[in-house]
Amino acid sequence: MQETTPKDHGPVLDEAELIEDLKRLRTQIPDNPSLNPILNVAFDLSRRLESSEVSFEGIQDLAGRLMDRACVRRARRLREKVGYVDQATTLKDFTAYVEKTANEASGSIEAFAARWSRARTGIVMTAHPTFGLSDALYRRMVEIAVSDPSTKDITIGIPHRPEETLTLQHEHKCVQDAIRNLRNAYEELLHAFFSVASQKFGEAAFKLRPKLATMASWVGYDLDGRNDISWTFSFHVRLLEKRAALADVRERFVVLKHKLEDADDAQRVARQIVGKLDLAIAAVDEQLKALETFEGDHDYLAKAANIITKSDGYNLLSVEPLQHLFEQLIDTVSAPQVKRAIAALSGLVEATGLGTSHIHLRINALQLNNAFRAYVHEPWTRDLTERQSLARIVDMIKNCPQETVNFATLDLETATAIRQFALTAQIQKHVDKETPIRFLIAEAESPATILIAVFFAKLFGVDHITDISPLFETPSGLENGARIMERLLEEETYREYVQNRKRLSIQTGFSDAGRFIGQIPATLAIERYYHGLAALVAKSKLASGVETLIFSTHGESMGRGAHPGDLHDRLHYLMTDESRRRFADAKIPVKHETSFQGGDGYMYFGNRALTTRALASVVIDGEIPPPPNDPFYAEQNFSLDFFLRLRAFQQRLFAHDGYRAVLGAFGPNLLFKTGSRPVKRQGEHSSDRGNPARMRAIPNNAILQQFGYTVNVVAGLGVAVGSEFDHFNHLARSSPRLQSLLAMIGHAKTISSLNAMAANSKVFDAGLWAARASWGREQSLNTPFRTLATHLLPDERQEDIAELVHLLRLDAIDLHAILSDQNIDDGVTPDENRLELDLLQAIRLALIMRIFILAAQLPRFTPQDGLSHTQVLDMALALEVPEVLAVLRKAFPHSGKTLGEDVEGGFDETASYRPRGINDYGRLETEILTPMETTYEFVREIGTGISHHFGAFG
Repeated sequence: MQETTPKDHGPVLDEAELIEDLKRLRTQIPDNPSLNPILNVAFDLSRRLESSEVSFEGIQDLAGRLMDRACVRRARRLREKVGYVDQATTLKDFTAYVEKTANEASGSIEAFAARWSRARTGIVMTAHPTFGLSDALYRRMVEIAVSDPSTKDITIGIPHRPEETLTLQHEHKCVQDAIRNLRNAYEELLHAFFSVASQKFGEAAFKLRPKLATMASWVGYDLDGRNDISWTFSFHVRLLEKRAALADVRERFVVLKHKLEDADDAQRVARQIVGKLDLAIAAVDEQLKALETFEGDHDYLAKAANIITKSDGYNLLSVEPLQHLFEQLIDTVSAPQVKRAIAALSGLVEATGLGTSHIHLRINALQLNNAFRAYVHEPWTRDLTERQSLARIVDMIKNCPQETVNFATLDLETATAIRQFALTAQIQKHVDKETPIRFLIAEAESPATILIAVFFAKLFGVDHITDISPLFETPSGLENGARIMERLLEEETYREYVQNRKRLSIQTGFSDAGRFIGQIPATLAIERYYHGLAALVAKSKLASGVETLIFSTHGESMGRGAHPGDLHDRLHYLMTDESRRRFADAKIPVKHETSFQGGDGYMYFGNRALTTRALASVVIDGEIPPPPNDPFYAEQNFSLDFFLRLRAFQQRLFAHDGYRAVLGAFGPNLLFKTGSRPVKRQGEHSSDRGNPARMRAIPNNAILQQFGYTVNVVAGLGVAVGSEFDHFNHLARSSPRLQSLLAMIGHAKTISSLNAMAANSKVFDAGLWAARASWGREQSLNTPFRTLATHLLPDERQEDIAELVHLLRLDAIDLHAILSDQNIDDGVTPDENRLELDLLQAIRLALIMRIFILAAQLPRFTPQDGLSHTQVLDMALALEVPEVLAVLRKAFPHSGKTLGEDVEGGFDETASYRPRGINDYGRLETEILTPMETTYEFVREIGTGISHHFGAFG
């Protein structure tokens, strides 16, 4: 322990020794039930830090080593989740799958073509604020994921924090980087597809237009919960994506062009393709330049718009001219490998249209309803749930006029929802006239809302390319979602819209659902909704060939619906075999899309090798499942009771004072800002602080991670099973569905710690600080200890959280018994990974104690900006450190000026008086404010290290 670090940071803190301390303390708990190993280690580190026995830098080094190891393990898990072995294995598996479908076609190219005529799966890149790591750290983790798994002693060498500035432009760049890898992977899989197809069906296979899967993005188009994205931004990024796609196709074709024969016909067609792409790129460049020059000047808008809208024949609005030339070229060349390459490039163009990917526009139901009220402006729109209102909307759809828009009307429109439809119209007219655009409606809980969207789509003439997709995510939405869709399908106007589009689109979300009723009940509620949807679509007897498109939106964490297993487990957890079978039995074509959330989810597409494996897995997931064999669905009464009891338990937790205290103790202040979307902070002195209903799902889950116990995943299983313990265990052994749920719960439990939750609340216990003062071993800190003890006497956070911990501990008794009976790891005996997580918790808690101690030494001051010293101390204990520093630096300005003795020549006139504030304010800065700031920043960095253990942010 006397060894010093190379940077002379004092004694080296040995993590192995500290982990042994944690183990030793755990063995003492049966004889000392109030013992908390994490708290004990944190307190010991705090005392040693305050006495200068160990340095802050030494603690940083220790935590850094632990975070690096957690980061490496997370990267290794990424490899396992994707299922990556090597590129050869990926292509072998995919080729085998294509061969299987070819064999099933029994020699019929028509049957084979029909099998691949529509995409059965899709990838959607979303961008909620989960960009918790820097670009450099993301890249490093991807490098580790694809490196030799046996490699030892891997270093990270990068801080565990996000980019300093996170903008929407940066998020768009990140998603386009991932999509670039997806496009590469898609073309590579098409090569494999055509290789198999041509062997089975000859050269006719090269004229097929297979649809392996779709890829889409809503980054730059998502206005749900934000109003900082202008129409010009969305239109601009759509043009950028078009240009990038055209340039990408040109670059790929130029490489291919060198492999063509010298025959006149081939070279002539090749020149036509390059020429068409060059002119199209030039047209987009002209549009971009015009739009970028426009900065809100209405007079210039007309000039810019006229450039964008001019018809000179160069602006490509459809892929068909290119596809026609590609088909001609296939006919003119003789080498099979060249035909295959042309067919693969044509397939990529077919998949993405005139963009790097498809796009999703996104708003919420409130925005849509308000826009409709503004448009109609009649009393009957006040209650859109009434039958009379629904009838009026239906009548409006039947008699809908055809409106046209230009860029002036788009710029003047203030209703967000109408502006999005007008934007769709302008994209359809001037960017891409045929690629479908998804129109997502969050918080859709009424048939009228969806019909309003149909009306606006028809009004602006985009109903033929717009897939209107309501999101069912809230408890009410999931409970009533099937009835809402049934009511819609009773209306001929909606049926006509769906049948014209040949697609009924819906979206389900695991985020708010998991936040309000718990993740496992949410998953079961979503599955029940799918079953109801299959039944009502079958009953509705829509025209043949109308597919049901189900978009499962979730995050990358367990708290947002991502299964901890590999991609196959994850996809079948979201859309179960039972759900797939019910649609198949009713002969309903289904497409299942799933989201990958930036930036954590983008790591699946961090390089070509990972991306190809991930995409191949998604494509193969379109397979129809084998016959049913899961008894969970046969015992409907038991399954329903299980769901209802589990949901009720989670809802009681949701209202528990301790749960709210966990969420509100530090709020999002433990976390870095991880995205461009504005975060609505809790009121600084509001009695409603910590109300989960006023908090987004991502910070809700992130805070639960940071407190160490993922309550909304692991809690309530024992209550749900109830008195039928033996029956449940017998059923679970033969139920794949229950095994997938238990695997989720079990994994969450192995990295969850009630000791961590209890320890993190202990800083709000007045008794802790009073005891530190009364022991007399830290005399120099007695005054701040007494200040903290006095200030926290009326504080109820620790007491409320302690009560929650007791409740959860009782719940965990049954949980451990059930998991043990199923031979599922439950974390009762923590592994090295979990012990390192516990140690990280202890280190961070010691640093939070340091912030509390520094805050208790803040000097009194005249109220600043209406804030008293007591209020500022409250803010500091909620870790609102940047705000506290701003107040104190304003009250006690420290300029860093000197008396000028060090200025060359000095002052001729001498002075005996030295301004007192130079020393006092300087000491305040160097002894309290700067250490508080430095400590707080590292507290947040440790939070990133903790999130490594959970595999995602929030």
